[in-house]
Amino acid sequence: MLKPTPIAPAEFSAAVLRETARLGVRLPRLQVLAETGSTNQVAWELAQAGAQPGTIVIALQQSAGRGQWGRQWSSPLGGLYLSRYFAPQLLPEDGAQLTLAAAWGLGQTLRDRGVPVALKWPNDLVVRERKWGGLLTETRLVGGKIARAVTGLGLNWANPVPETGINATELFSELEFPELGSPERSHDQLDQSVDRQLVDRLDPLDPSGHWVDRSSNSSKISDGSNSLHGASALANQASQMNTPPLLPPTDFPAEGGPPIRSLAELAALAIAGLDRGDRQLQTGGIESFLADYLELLETCGRSVQVGDRTGIAVGITSRGELRVKFSDQLAAELHLPPGAVRLGYARSPQAPEPPGPDGGKVTDFLKNP
Repeated sequence: MLKPTPIAPAEFSAAVLRETARLGVRLPRLQVLAETGSTNQVAWELAQAGAQPGTIVIALQQSAGRGQWGRQWSSPLGGLYLSRYFAPQLLPEDGAQLTLAAAWGLGQTLRDRGVPVALKWPNDLVVRERKWGGLLTETRLVGGKIARAVTGLGLNWANPVPETGINATELFSELEFPELGSPERSHDQLDQSVDRQLVDRLDPLDPSGHWVDRSSNSSKISDGSNSLHGASALANQASQMNTPPLLPPTDFPAEGGPPIRSLAELAALAIAGLDRGDRQLQTGGIESFLADYLELLETCGRSVQVGDRTGIAVGITSRGELRVKFSDQLAAELHLPPGAVRLGYARSPQAPEPPGPDGGKVTDFLKNP
């Protein structure tokens, strides 16, 4: 298992703990890594070593993020890659309820903060019909029940995204908060700024814990009055690029401005949302929040192609199946399990489908751990 590198992850961890404390959320354990293969894998290793339910793993970037149906997921610096270990007691056939509860908890918590997030079946979070992030839940059976589970979450903050996605830079620009997003800058310009300046110039490479400035051939370590150390340097660079910072400003006002001020605050809200969904499922069951979940589900009303028949999505079942109604009499309603159909995102006619590493399958940029 990769161990946290000094200073930068510690600064981010302290910021997340400060933000979760403001929200009234207590964590049994928080582990922040500069980079790892998969936060879900690290969470499973911690669980195997005896970690308490509620343990959180966050990585500033991932090298082997994994998503639904075995897809690969790009996880560059600037996004939120988070996994939560917990201990439900569910029958295997009810396993989809874990993702439903997580999505509901996240959606409600983010909406309470003023973010117009919606849900797309089965596991995506969307804003204005573009993908903001996704969920992946993995489970383990003990005695015929789901006794252990890890839910991984990826949300786009200042990382580059494809045309069908959205990150916080664009989102807050569209919500008219120019301090965190510049409407004059194009999507491509934002991608280049984040990718080249944030990733190429600031990498936690030095064993002392400083951020290495690779803008010159000497690759000297930043110190002195012209630079900052650790996550503060990253926040400073993000500010110069009009992109959201990793760490929150000190004592920012509660009213006014964008609904979320930093990646650390977003992480705290995500933790609160996952905890909220888990507690609601355990105490009240799926029926206690299913109606509210459906209020967030933008999939309802969409046309769904099933073979040579076209139906309309009208909701989901308590086991996470998509309910599709048809006008013919062969089967008035079908219940489709996750993965039975794919509900894509609209693309520009000029935008080609991105090639996958195997030449055929598409490798998404959206951030499931």
